[in-house]
Amino acid sequence: MAHFPLLQQMVVEHYGLYPGLREEGRFEVPFHEGLTLILGANGLGKTTLVTMLFRLLTGTADIPLPEGRIGSADLSVQNLDKWSQRQFAQRVNDGAREATAHLQFQLGPQRFQLTRRLTDLALTSLTIDDQHVDTDELTYRDAITAASELASFGDWILVLRTLVFYFEDRRALVWDPGAQKQLLRALLLTRANAQEWTKRERAILELDSRMRNLDNALKREKKESDKLVKKTTSAPGVRQALTAAQARLDQLNEQHARLVARLDITDRMRHRARLDAIRAEADQDKALRELERARLLAIDAHLPDADESIRFILARLMSDETCLVCGTEDVAARRQSLEHALDQHRCVICDSKLSDAIHPEVAEITDERLRTLKESYDTFVVQASDQGRVRDEANAEHLTTSTELAACAQERDETDQRVNELHAQLPPDQRRVTDQQKKLNAAAELVTDMRARLKVARTEFGEFLGAHRAHIAQFADAIKAKFSEAAKGFLFEDSQLSWSPTRMQVGQAGADGVEPVEYPAFAVDLSGSDFGGLKRRGDPDEVSESQREFIDLAFRMALIHVASPQSAASLVIDAPESSLDAVFVERAADVLGHFAQTGNGGTNRLVVTSNLGAGKLVPTLLRAVAEPGGAMAPVVDLFHAGVPTRAMVAWEAQYDALWKQLIKEVAEGDGDAG
Repeated sequence: MAHFPLLQQMVVEHYGLYPGLREEGRFEVPFHEGLTLILGANGLGKTTLVTMLFRLLTGTADIPLPEGRIGSADLSVQNLDKWSQRQFAQRVNDGAREATAHLQFQLGPQRFQLTRRLTDLALTSLTIDDQHVDTDELTYRDAITAASELASFGDWILVLRTLVFYFEDRRALVWDPGAQKQLLRALLLTRANAQEWTKRERAILELDSRMRNLDNALKREKKESDKLVKKTTSAPGVRQALTAAQARLDQLNEQHARLVARLDITDRMRHRARLDAIRAEADQDKALRELERARLLAIDAHLPDADESIRFILARLMSDETCLVCGTEDVAARRQSLEHALDQHRCVICDSKLSDAIHPEVAEITDERLRTLKESYDTFVVQASDQGRVRDEANAEHLTTSTELAACAQERDETDQRVNELHAQLPPDQRRVTDQQKKLNAAAELVTDMRARLKVARTEFGEFLGAHRAHIAQFADAIKAKFSEAAKGFLFEDSQLSWSPTRMQVGQAGADGVEPVEYPAFAVDLSGSDFGGLKRRGDPDEVSESQREFIDLAFRMALIHVASPQSAASLVIDAPESSLDAVFVERAADVLGHFAQTGNGGTNRLVVTSNLGAGKLVPTLLRAVAEPGGAMAPVVDLFHAGVPTRAMVAWEAQYDALWKQLIKEVAEGDGDAG
């Protein structure tokens, strides 16, 4: 499980875009419990502000996410280039020479305070639980990774970029299986298991890339070698013999590879059969000991008044077929007669019929219990015999394969020596060609070896993933329920989230006999106006723009709620009104307001940026979360704290009118609420 950042306060100082309400170079953004609404006009710096908030949390690090779907993108942390580190300096005339940004937030129980220079995002101060710590970026990254309970700082950036921050370039998580698998891994597994997942997956992808690059280079070189062979002539007799020997060597190499693979299989079968036989013999021995013990108890019961030495003599006779009186061994017939006497309730000395009334303890010991133990022992004898036969067959198969492999290896060595001898007889040009061919053959063997290792790694990763996919599936019902709750508030259509693991190949190179890996994932089902019931929507283009926004927001809210059961979280949404129809406004405001007013272990933080004249969402949202008499309290006023744009100067009266209209609409709603 994970902790998300719980934002508390952001302070930007001496940055040209935000002079502050009193124009003294200090711009404070308090993140209220519940809603914080950053309100401004186009070009006033709303997106810059939330991007700055994002960079305060990530620092000088990033992960190379592709433009479209994440797929198998490498989530290894990379340092930002110099241009990206100066992205905020380039937005103001003075290059942000003295500008800083300060942020306070919580991760679970830990409190963080940090300050960064806006010239290059360098960390200038860091406090954790009121203790000053080293301002080295690696120290910060390690502290964040530990406090968030994520596997790596790369996972921290992934969670921020794809889940916590909902930028204008929306990433449709619910339609991106690659993003889902990475988020579900990062959020719902332990740090150790999430790290092991990433380690195994990256090893496969790296081996896959190396193998494909080498294979492509080998194919190009092979074409060039074939051209050179055609231009080269050699002594006909030597060339003919070399061709035949090389062909035979190729056959022997293939046969050798097959035998090595078969020997590995027979070896595993032999070891498995040996273990099964040992277990079966142990079970048989245990059953025999239990049966003998019961029979010995029966002898004691038959002869309760007999001398102890007599009982001991009979016991040895029953247990190992040895007569202690005369020293004779292997007296099986006498042992069988004793067993028969016990089975028939007869005296083991005089063969008289024993009465249950006189000797009740004899009946108790020798009757049903002895018969059950004897049947159990007989069953284990059969099983031990069967397992012994399987073991012997496996040993024989392994020995046969070993013999064939030894013979093949010897012939291969002899043929390889013959090929080398023939090479030495070729003309110089031909010798050069064959030397090149040998190098190509060596490269081809390396490709074959890498392909085999890739197959093994994929198979093992699929087995590893199976257990952890089952663990993630335990959270599926909770995620689906939370999604349904949010989606029902957003949408008029019926919708549901379905647990739908996705099969994907790890890497690009094919692997014979290796099934694609089944990754954990969800899919969306939605009703429509032209068909009955729910229908799987496998692509974002199969829904409207507003439906896409709402479905993805509902999915994010569900993940945040389930993945962090012990602490509240933050959700930062940049311009959510861009695709809203007017009829959706009130529903959207209610759902967003509900998220802002709830949270696990506290109250969530919902940060929303919007334009002043963006429609009814702003007043509706403010009214949805308003405290009586304080509906405008969550507003961060960029109109008066930021640098006016040319449009604001030219249309000052229109903007003033819009501002007054907003206050009026909110106040009227606030009054109604009161």
